[in-house]
Parts: sequence; C-alpha cells; structure tokens
Amino acid sequence: MTATGLHIPTFTTERLTLRAPRVEDAPAYAAFYASDRSRIIGGPLDQTAAWKILTNDVGHWHLRGFGWWSLDDGTGCVGSCGFHLPAGRPSVELGWSLFSGTGKGYATEAARAALDWADGRWPDLVSHIDRSNVASQKVAARLGARDSGRPPAHDADCTIWTYEAAP
Repeated sequence: MTATGLHIPTFTTERLTLRAPRVEDAPAYAAFYASDRSRIIGGPLDQTAAWKILTNDVGHWHLRGFGWWSLDDGTGCVGSCGFHLPAGRPSVELGWSLFSGTGKGYATEAARAALDWADGRWPDLVSHIDRSNVASQKVAARLGARDSGRPPAHDADCTIWTYEAAP
C-alpha cells in the first residue's frame, strides 16, 4: 500500500518479489538509465528523466489500474516489469528492464508472473522490442510471443511482438 492508499499487488516468484515501486528504488533507476545499457529504450537519461520513469511506473496504476512493478531479488531493486498503455496507443504493452542481474532469467521469470497476474485480460497484448535487443526477443519468444515484423507507429527501430490469447 502506498501513502495515498493506492493498492499495487505484491507477489513473489522463485527468486523475485514484484512489488510497488518506491522512492528507495530511485538510485537503481538513475544508475540504469544513466548507463549505455538503456540506449535501446531511449537512454542514456539524466536523474530527472529516470525519476519521471519511476513516477510513471507508479502513476500508471492509479490511472489505468495496472502498471509496472519493481523487481527485488532480496538485495534491492534489480529492474522493473509490467504493463502500460500510453495515450494514443492501440494495445497494452508488456515490458521489462533489468537494471542489474542480467543473464539470470529474471526478465522471463518476472514477465511470466506478470502474465499470470493479467490472466488474459488483454487479448491484443504486445511487446515493442528494439530490433537490436536480442535478449528481450528471446524473453518474448520464451513467453510465447511472435515477432510480427511490423514496427509500431512511434518507433521504426522496434518490432511488435504479439502474444497469443489464452483459449
């Protein structure tokens, strides 16, 4: 529960806790978004821009009833994962960013848990993945998504990955 009473569900996987983003996560966001690793999602960015992303992750829950979770491996925030639907976009998007702990399967583990939470509520769920982001393409494929080969209208460097609706 946040200070305003907004409820963001918390749940655990084998190795992670998916929880509400909080102020204490800001240094992890800032470090990741300042690094070259963030270039495929619009970075590097300064601390103010990273703060805006953190607050957007929280605010989406208030505005849409869904959003992003911070990923905690017991040592602190190692990334984020969740759903968003920016104004003007046709489909809810599943996304993930690992700030640290890459190569451990955390993105797949967190995204699978997020999909379980969503329980098929969005039949046209997508992920927009940069053409150069092979690691995220592999995560999406493990989750059952297929590369449509089409770019989203807002980013020609990405392709739209589509998820099969549950029967």
